[in-house]
Amino acid sequence: MKHKRLRFFSYLVLTISWLFVMRSMTTPLETTQVLEFEFIGTAQKAIAFLSALEASGQLELLTRSIFLDCVFLFLYGATFYFLGAWICSRLPERHVFNNFRMISISIITAVICDLLENLSMLGMIYYPPQDAYAYLAFFFAAVKFTLLGLVLIFFILSGLVLLKTSKEPVSKPASKTQKQKSDLPA
Repeated sequence: MKHKRLRFFSYLVLTISWLFVMRSMTTPLETTQVLEFEFIGTAQKAIAFLSALEASGQLELLTRSIFLDCVFLFLYGATFYFLGAWICSRLPERHVFNNFRMISISIITAVICDLLENLSMLGMIYYPPQDAYAYLAFFFAAVKFTLLGLVLIFFILSGLVLLKTSKEPVSKPASKTQKQKSDLPA
């Protein structure tokens, strides 16, 4: 996989741009309202929440936000994937943090959980809210945020390792004359 850094930065720019697009298309809906809906927990709370949003005219914005998030999850997933690939390619081969397979599985699982969470939330919007949808949205959101938190911790720790190893002086191999001098008896 060549050009990991270039792919990472390309997806990072796309992801940040999409965040601005999402924000402009869902204003005045607050991000905290979407998070509250992700962790609503029960059908009864979902009904009250959706009724309040409908009364304020923001239910359409919530629905739009969920659909826009379906694009965003692939963008942040690709961004994290290529960042993980780039970091792991720079770490020493046998280093404990050089486990791209585990990182990529975590990222892909978080993206799948985000998609399933969105489907659960759309189920609560388009159909009469049921506890199953609310529980599933809560569960998938919790798993997604846990995995993404662990991946971010990996990025921070491995970034610190890379900073530490880049600051360590590189020892030069001894020249032939220095080797010959050290081989002489004292």
